[in-house]
Amino acid sequence: MISNDYVNELSRLQHIGPVEVPHLRDVRMIIKDRLDAHTYDPYTLKDLEQLGDDPVLSGDLSVLRSGTDPVGIPEMNYPGIHVDSKITHQLGRHVRFLRIYKDGYEKADKALIYIHGGAYYGGSAEDSLIPLRLLATKFEGVIYSIDYGLCPEHPYPYGLLDCLAVISRVAKERHHITLAGDSAGASMALGVSQMAYHMGICNVEQQLLFYPTVVHGSDLDGPMWDDKRISIIPDQRHVLHSSYLLFKQLDRTMTKFYIEDENIDITSPIISPLYADPTLFKKVVILTGEYDPFRLQDEAFAEEVGTAGGDVTFIRYGGMGHAFLNLVGKAAASEDAIYECAKYL
Repeated sequence: MISNDYVNELSRLQHIGPVEVPHLRDVRMIIKDRLDAHTYDPYTLKDLEQLGDDPVLSGDLSVLRSGTDPVGIPEMNYPGIHVDSKITHQLGRHVRFLRIYKDGYEKADKALIYIHGGAYYGGSAEDSLIPLRLLATKFEGVIYSIDYGLCPEHPYPYGLLDCLAVISRVAKERHHITLAGDSAGASMALGVSQMAYHMGICNVEQQLLFYPTVVHGSDLDGPMWDDKRISIIPDQRHVLHSSYLLFKQLDRTMTKFYIEDENIDITSPIISPLYADPTLFKKVVILTGEYDPFRLQDEAFAEEVGTAGGDVTFIRYGGMGHAFLNLVGKAAASEDAIYECAKYL
């Protein structure tokens, strides 16, 4: 059952508007801090405290995949929302995807194509069903969630080509297409947006990105990984640092599984969208957590697109770490993020 505190916090978050942030040029910034500023969300803190001070990421693929499973999301009932499973054979491929839509909008001209996260090696189209069902209650169109092939069984560019096949199918039926995703899926959304444009399949109108990873092979001792730049109360500083240590290992691990051929240039803009031509991204909404280890690279990407003339909105949720969509029903920020997305659709 949703508590009164949850409802009150959700209402507070929905009334927070844009602010000026000097270090991010040409970016519309919305900072939704906690009332206890610069502290972790309690659910996030509880999980991260289990890491200890010197966490070590497992190299076992089955263990890694179990870590990408959403756990403990309360089942939500959204009447009038339909979910069906389909297959496309576009571009000579065989790709399963889910369609999610509310009554009366199955044939609407708007489409949101969603690419799930999971570090390229984990996750499924079903993992994001609860937040996507919630989004469908506010969206006058059809949501497509792609069940792309995972690495290392299907290394780069297999998953991207699966996503391109679904985009090609959707582009034959809908004219207003948004690409979205979370974490590695958000990175893939940026990569496949470039492919769809250059191959003449469609022009993606906008990207909605939850805490994307936008660069492979970055300097782990460089500014995009410097947790000392992040404000937090002293008692929780060690938790933040441990989270960054774990994600530095994850950064290298997911690249190792995703890019099988060592001759592939991981700075390719399809793989590392931070290095893409920023003028290709006309309208971008990024939603990330204050304490997400990908936050600093997300800010760098937002500024690249904004200074190139793109319409960029950057929404930062106080106290939240990575993968906070998995906290729908627990942390009000997760639900608010879905409502923010709906505003841009």
